[in-house]
Amino acid sequence: MNILVIDDEKSIRVSLELGLKKLDATIYSAVNGYDGLDLFKRNKIDLVILDIKLPDISGIEVLKQMKMQNENSTVIMMTHLSEVKLAVEAMKLGAHDYFTKPFSIEEMISVIKQLDSYIHEKALINKTDHSMTQIVGESAEITAILTKLKKLSRIQFNTCVLISGESGTGKELVAKQVHAICTPDKPFVAINCAAIPKQLQESELFGHEKGSFSDAKSQRIGLFEFAKNGVLFLDEVGDMDIDLQAKLLRVLQEKKYRRIGGNEEIAFDAMVVAATNKNLQEEVIANNFRKDLFYRLNVIPIKVPPLKERKEDILLLVNHFIQIYNQLLDKNVVGLSSDMFTLFYKYSWPGNIRELKNIIERLMILSDSDELSMDELPYELIDDEYETQSQLSHLELAEQETVLRALSQFNWNITKAADALHISRLTLRRKIDKYGISNQNYKS
Repeated sequence: MNILVIDDEKSIRVSLELGLKKLDATIYSAVNGYDGLDLFKRNKIDLVILDIKLPDISGIEVLKQMKMQNENSTVIMMTHLSEVKLAVEAMKLGAHDYFTKPFSIEEMISVIKQLDSYIHEKALINKTDHSMTQIVGESAEITAILTKLKKLSRIQFNTCVLISGESGTGKELVAKQVHAICTPDKPFVAINCAAIPKQLQESELFGHEKGSFSDAKSQRIGLFEFAKNGVLFLDEVGDMDIDLQAKLLRVLQEKKYRRIGGNEEIAFDAMVVAATNKNLQEEVIANNFRKDLFYRLNVIPIKVPPLKERKEDILLLVNHFIQIYNQLLDKNVVGLSSDMFTLFYKYSWPGNIRELKNIIERLMILSDSDELSMDELPYELIDDEYETQSQLSHLELAEQETVLRALSQFNWNITKAADALHISRLTLRRKIDKYGISNQNYKS
């Protein structure tokens, strides 16, 4: 276990370091908040023991910034009796526990021993969460995205990536893949541009100096600064305030900025990955998005297709989520029935992969057998056939005719027909299922 102690009182630090050695742990220590944050960034820390009152910034602010970097971090606060209200506030912000000074080192060690299994359990969940962030698919669209992402490993400097696609298609997964390829050991800082109130946006992004405005009671490090040498992920960038767009553009061009109320110029050194479910070119025409910022962000464009355009990946995604929930729920579900898969294939998936994942989660929780039941499916999947013959597009009708012609030409021999169409046997079978094609002389 790696433990970080942050306290300006030398006697507390030494006592903890001596006592914690009994746990066979690696101990890091810092005398102030900024040094502690630096150690937290540079090392894999399992547990933080943090004083609530520090000489430079408050322990509450350190806790907030650690949670921004890693929301799963485990933090124990230390406080004096007069500061218990602050400790309660820290608990609300995600601290695991707090001790009032003076405290028993043995009692602290006892709590940490109990925490050890909890931390390992969280690590397992985080590993499972990592599985959920994998890009799953073998369709041409996903293969093209993965090929483009691999090429980013060649880059020796920071650039901009713009990811577009409908909600739920996995834009954040693509952003995290960029991070894994380009700067895996550096921060990944995500900002939801639609969720930050307008009056707080500049402070959240750039930070502020103490006293720069009425509520600025201490210095605040902005999210831009936390992303140093890593990836700054601007989610829903199309919803960013137009005035803030101008300030972002300036940072991207000049590679530097200042905190609110500050005179010191801070170097900006991070890869910027932006994502949007809007058509930014249309937003530019409507004067909702700056044209110059669009061109600056659109260096590496990646379009993530909706699930209805990559239906050959549905079975892979279903099996992927089943494996994840088998592990989380300690189950042994083997898959979908053929009837259920037919419904999944016909459905249009307006909520995309997020909707698919949520449905699998529901079915897995409620299932009592090794095969998922149709009883708990949402009504929209089973109420109607969503893709009847009359609903096929001109492109789909042309594809159906091409498949039929190839099958007829080779007397319904799947292997020969697939070779002639330059697709795999599995893909041809899926197209046969999609269009409801059948023949008594069908040969496999």
